[in-house]
Amino acid sequence: MLVGKCPKCGVCYFGWSLRNPRHQMCGECGTGLEITENGDQVTNGYSPFTAEKYIINKPTRISPSEKQ
Repeated sequence: MLVGKCPKCGVCYFGWSLRNPRHQMCGECGTGLEITENGDQVTNGYSPFTAEKYIINKPTRISPSEKQ
């Protein structure tokens, strides 16, 4: 059985649904859970609050005279 424990507030979650990223976040504080199976760490859970941030550079405007 999978066990998910929040490293921030200590709340525990149990069940196979912890395999789905949708259920890998603490419902109390939003932190990604530490997920274990039979005492061995499987993964750190996904949380949109702790996910990597991607920055996309917007294209610059080209004046009509430069298009030619």
